Amino acid sequence: MTRYIVRRAIQSFFLVWLATLIAFTVYQLAPGGPIQFLDDDPTSTSADFNRLNRIYGLDRPVPVQYITWLAGEDWPPANETWRSGRCLNNPDRCGRGIIRLDFGRSFFFKGQPAIDVILERVPATFTLAFASLILSVLGGVPLGVYAALHRGKFADHFIRVSTVLVNTVPHWWLGLLLLIFLGGYLGLVPLSGMYTVGDGSLLDRLHHLILPATVGAIGGWIGFSRILRFEMLEVLNQDYVRTARAKGLTERLVVWRHVLRNAIMPFVTGLSGIFLLALSGSVLFETVFSWPGMGRLFITAVNARDFPVMMALFVIGSFLGVLGVLMVDILYSFVDPRVKYDIVK
Repeated sequence: MTRYIVRRAIQSFFLVWLATLIAFTVYQLAPGGPIQFLDDDPTSTSADFNRLNRIYGLDRPVPVQYITWLAGEDWPPANETWRSGRCLNNPDRCGRGIIRLDFGRSFFFKGQPAIDVILERVPATFTLAFASLILSVLGGVPLGVYAALHRGKFADHFIRVSTVLVNTVPHWWLGLLLLIFLGGYLGLVPLSGMYTVGDGSLLDRLHHLILPATVGAIGGWIGFSRILRFEMLEVLNQDYVRTARAKGLTERLVVWRHVLRNAIMPFVTGLSGIFLLALSGSVLFETVFSWPGMGRLFITAVNARDFPVMMALFVIGSFLGVLGVLMVDILYSFVDPRVKYDIVK
């Protein structure tokens, strides 16, 4: 088991490094750059461009820029010929590299460290993502179980048809309609924000969270209900289920001990995908509900061409995605004994 975890951790480390390479490549290929604002300034001169190129390290070869961004300004020890005046003349701008969580300073947020700008938004995004995930499980699992146990009946058809109809509508558009109707016309939910200015109590935060979390959970409970219904129908036809019923076990005990335990395995695998979908979908949901999270920050950084914040969000998001898949793989080995057998073998 330990060898399996170590092997998966090494693979995850390689994927994270690959994400950093992709982020830096996108940064190099993207139009504009840190000095693009000088194009609209008629008083700017070539000396201004050269000076800013030196400050931001753009006068160095691309491989050196990548290694410096990854490992920091001090990566070649006692070798000043590789360093630019950016570090020697501006010690406050000497980066320590992203491996030490130094993504540089934001262009848009008045020179604040990019990691500090992101850390301010992390709690809001994770609060919305976890709330959506919890509501997805609480709604999707009972629907899938109920539909499977009542296969072919009205409840099963109603659940399947309703989930298909809801899934055809863009969830962010549905959230916008609910926001206009429930918040604008009826005044039942707040129109924006994470809490009311001057309040910030638990009830006030829950009042602001309920609609974004519910809309964010729609995709989850649709996916969970479909997966669980399909898997339960497969398990219900197995021989060991018929044997359990023949032994005289109650239907509830058969469902919870034999059917649901085996049908839940693909559900565990899908947890990582649903959580990543919640994080990626936060860009739309946070924009619609004016939620101050990383998704809305990403839109702001893209519009402002704030490359340090953009690359930091990309790398951190990739790391969280790889970490989520790794945790689900480890959890799956505990849920399914056959995975342990394959590891040992």
